[in-house]
Amino acid sequence: MTNGVNEGRRDRYRPTREAEARLLLLVDTFSRKSGGPLRVLEGRVKLAKLDFLLRYPHYLRRVLIDRGVAAADLAVLDTDEAPLDTRMVRYRYGPWDPAYFALLGSLIGRGLIEVVPLAGRNGFGYRTTPNGAELAGQLKQDESFESMQVRLRLLRRHLDLSGGALKNAIYELPEVLDATWHQELT
Repeated sequence: MTNGVNEGRRDRYRPTREAEARLLLLVDTFSRKSGGPLRVLEGRVKLAKLDFLLRYPHYLRRVLIDRGVAAADLAVLDTDEAPLDTRMVRYRYGPWDPAYFALLGSLIGRGLIEVVPLAGRNGFGYRTTPNGAELAGQLKQDESFESMQVRLRLLRRHLDLSGGALKNAIYELPEVLDATWHQELT
């Protein structure tokens, strides 16, 4: 039996094209190294925390300020833009999107990203495949992704930290720390 309430809950777990593009660009940004070997975005915790900061530019600005990033670097950041297709929720280790498993499954299943065991550690990382990198390159040429590209460059330059370090930085935000479990973050 379906009704409006159950349909709304199920929609939170469905991947959208916008969310797939955002995660593809995020994974690509953290799995490319100019002039060097491929890297990986280390684990779902790091992916979720970076995605939170990518989706919520006003929080990204606050975290960058807390880390001492120069005002000139922050001038390019548009904190009024909110590229949210869905809101994240507060979960045990901070912001989380219930659609991550479907999103990652879709990107992996279509051969755009791959799961890679982390060398010398337990866990897995993500990186774009050649097809995923090619598609990410095409998305980067689309001007509708320009403000997202600005935020991705800031994330890569200033917040290429471990998932735990990113979680701690985000927990400095009272709106996140004080939110109850499963509360939507705004």
